[in-house]
Amino acid sequence: MRHYITLEAGKESKKHYENFPVATLLYPKKIREAVIILYQFARTADDIADEGSFSKKERLENLKIYQINLNKIKKNNLNVDLLFLDIYKIINQYSIPINLLQKFIDAFKQDIINKHYKNFDEFINYSNNAAAPAGQIILGLFREDTKQNIIYSNSICHAFALIGISQDFYEDILKNRLYIPTNEMKRFNLKISDIHDKKFNANWKLFKRFWLQRIELILIQGMPLILNTKGRLRLQIKIMVSAAHLLISRMKNEECDLFNNPPKISKIDWLVLFCRCILTK
Repeated sequence: MRHYITLEAGKESKKHYENFPVATLLYPKKIREAVIILYQFARTADDIADEGSFSKKERLENLKIYQINLNKIKKNNLNVDLLFLDIYKIINQYSIPINLLQKFIDAFKQDIINKHYKNFDEFINYSNNAAAPAGQIILGLFREDTKQNIIYSNSICHAFALIGISQDFYEDILKNRLYIPTNEMKRFNLKISDIHDKKFNANWKLFKRFWLQRIELILIQGMPLILNTKGRLRLQIKIMVSAAHLLISRMKNEECDLFNNPPKISKIDWLVLFCRCILTK
């Protein structure tokens, strides 16, 4: 397997905690390696949008390198960086729509430019670029990307994204980024200063119940995907959905303060989830 470095600065991409691992030993080797390559594209481009002390202008300029490379492989021009040469081979071998990668770049640009969302529909539009393509790509690699499966997958990916946001309220606000819709901030009388000060007060606790109930409903809407898939992919989805339910359950706990101690999935948790999903139909 090739080792890549970020295109923008020649440094290895920052390691990140991930709720939902995208390349596991459950996948066949060829698919696993394809997922790692595509994940590298998304992860390093996301780091350009998020990490370091670059200005907005510098981030957009760095991201242009990805856009230029993507534009080239769209036109079958293979005079590109090594990462994109491998991406070209993958999307052709598995018939992955290249517009899914474009959606990622559009989402990263949005992260740089747009720091707030007026309502939940605006956030979902963002998530359709930032999260949903990942699920569709995985389905495509397994040849399971039917129209209905994509609809279910989109719901699961939206739920995953919302769970990740719930864990990162404080980290995001340090980047002047807030994914909670402005109209909901007003509705629940929430203050950005509370996040900065890590004051998870009564208003935030009330909002947490509303926020998590909605995430749970979105996740449930996508659960038929488990029965619609088979083999290793089905097991992987089952484990990831179980992990999502576990995190939601822990967040619902009255003692859970999302600013100071958001729950995460440990290695032991993953082992338990794996065993449970193997043993249950």
